[in-house]
Formats: sequence, C-alpha cells, structure tokens
Amino acid sequence: MTETLGTLASELSNDWRLLCQRWQSTTDVWDDPVRWQFEREFWQSLEVEVKATQREMEQLSHVILETQRNVH
Repeated sequence: MTETLGTLASELSNDWRLLCQRWQSTTDVWDDPVRWQFEREFWQSLEVEVKATQREMEQLSHVILETQRNVH
C-alpha cells in the first residue's frame, strides 16, 4: 500500500510540474482579463489544493510506514 501511495504522490508531483509548465506557456500568450479571472478563480485554488494534497499524501505515507514498522 505504501508503495502505491508513494507512486501516486510521485505521479501527482510530476503531473503537477508538467501542468505548471503548460500553464506558464499559456500565460505567455493569454494575457487578458479573462485569463486573470480564470487564474484567480480556478488556478490559484487548484495550486493550493494540489500542494496540500501532496503534503497529506507524504504525511500519510510516513504514518503507514511507521505503523508497519511498529507491527513487525
């Protein structure tokens, strides 16, 4: 289970990095009030949620590993 959680956390991190790169490319050519509104309403909250999810997945992985060590 921990390996799967670690894999998912790694995939989320890689996918988020790629999405951020694409968003940066997009903002280079999309610079108008609609983009700014999209960024405020969606992108910024998505960024907060993804980072929080990454932290929680890492913390959960550590808790599971510690629990497994204590059981064995």
